[in-house]
Amino acid sequence: MSLAKELFIETKKHRRRFNILIFALVIVAEMAFIYGNYHGKADLSGGWMLLFYNIPIMNCMFFSVAIAGFASRLMDIEHKGEMLKCLYTFSTPQRIYFTKYLYCAKSILILVAMQCGSILLCCRMLGFESNFPSKYLIIHGITTFITCIALLSIQLPLSFFYRNQAVSICVGIIGSFISVFSLFLPETFLQKLIPWTAFVTSGFIQLDWDRDTRESKFFIEKANYLPVLICLCWIILSIGLTLILLKKSGVEEHEKIASGKKTSRIILHKRPVELLKLKGSPAWIAFFIVPAISAAIGTVNYLGNIDILKDGWYSLWTQHTLFLCYFFMPVIIGIFTGCIWRVEHSGTNMNLIMTHQTPAKIVLSKYVATCFITSVSLSWVMTLYLISGSIIHMDGKLPSGLLLWLVMGILGSWSICALQVFVSLVIRNFVLPIILAFLSGFAGLVCIAKGVPYLTPYSLFDLAMNQKELGTADIGLFIISSIVYITVSIVAAILYLNHADVRTNE
Repeated sequence: MSLAKELFIETKKHRRRFNILIFALVIVAEMAFIYGNYHGKADLSGGWMLLFYNIPIMNCMFFSVAIAGFASRLMDIEHKGEMLKCLYTFSTPQRIYFTKYLYCAKSILILVAMQCGSILLCCRMLGFESNFPSKYLIIHGITTFITCIALLSIQLPLSFFYRNQAVSICVGIIGSFISVFSLFLPETFLQKLIPWTAFVTSGFIQLDWDRDTRESKFFIEKANYLPVLICLCWIILSIGLTLILLKKSGVEEHEKIASGKKTSRIILHKRPVELLKLKGSPAWIAFFIVPAISAAIGTVNYLGNIDILKDGWYSLWTQHTLFLCYFFMPVIIGIFTGCIWRVEHSGTNMNLIMTHQTPAKIVLSKYVATCFITSVSLSWVMTLYLISGSIIHMDGKLPSGLLLWLVMGILGSWSICALQVFVSLVIRNFVLPIILAFLSGFAGLVCIAKGVPYLTPYSLFDLAMNQKELGTADIGLFIISSIVYITVSIVAAILYLNHADVRTNE
């Protein structure tokens, strides 16, 4: 069978799965952010430069997660029901992998085309000059495409070789997280080695900000192609490593050798069942690794800008939680809820578990497990904050509302946990709830900026983690809103599970 025929089959395999919708949602989210923040505010004469400066920064946050989700969804169908074993009987692992690689590359080309079109559309919507030299649009499209292919070359092997798609998603989130924070640090060669940052480091629009007048001016400089060349090296290195691994891949099951000890006594686990299901899963690791990375980068960024960040402990808290709580914590919760529902969504496990447990017990046990790990993670965030302040010998007393920040943050996170438990129950696919959590975290930040922090559970959490906004917030309304979101989400999940038919496939 020719490669073109296999690519045609791959395209038909994903018919009506709406994979490209992930990329479309990302483009819409970026356009909404630009329109909401710059409509009627920017200088019309140089507005197009504003777009070429801000869009690569947003690509660092959105594109890496979107590509990880796309690659994961592309392999999800093969990892269900041992479908790879069937495919290996009439094709080779190399042909299967590179067919999917070409399918992804074609989809990424559509993504880049949509973004280039969105730049022209934003110029028209915002009244910016749209007759700028076309070479800048071409440079942006080429550098963005090569960077996306480099990320695909990293994400697709992870989705191919690991059945648990949480591994691929976590790598995409951590890469996005590191790249965004690295942009706040002084530019170094090491920054250019990170493929996730190539969206920005290869840019040709720079910002000149005057600290005295607080005026910002954009200017054009020669594009830096070194990050693009490094991305090409990442592509070659990743493809070479993948080929080696594909030669060693097979269809045999590696059976574990049982221990020689035998006993007639049955030992029951005393740990919670939902936590036992996650044994060996890396889903919970992100709750501790990502805050640690955030604390390290946030502390370094605070020390590098100490002449601007003059609020002491308050400024340090902002640097620690700026992106962690606004964007990545909702995604981590989405990954965790997807993992705890994935066991029930596989095969006929939901049929089995509902024969001896009520819908209420199933939903509540998963909700409690999610709230527990999230609360521990937020406590870890606070601990790292205090440790970092002590290491750098922070002046002044600890903020008086420190305990309130933690309590309200935990309560706000519980409302997100409730909603994500419901979403992961209804949407059986592992990736889509994570993408929705990422976009919802972004929408929550928009609600904070527009003065409607009680509109969504995600904006409630953002309000709780923003110490300045929390000082002017209505605590009673905050608590009531959180309880309402938690109650509505949990009741909806129980009613859905109680009345919906049990399905054994997508």
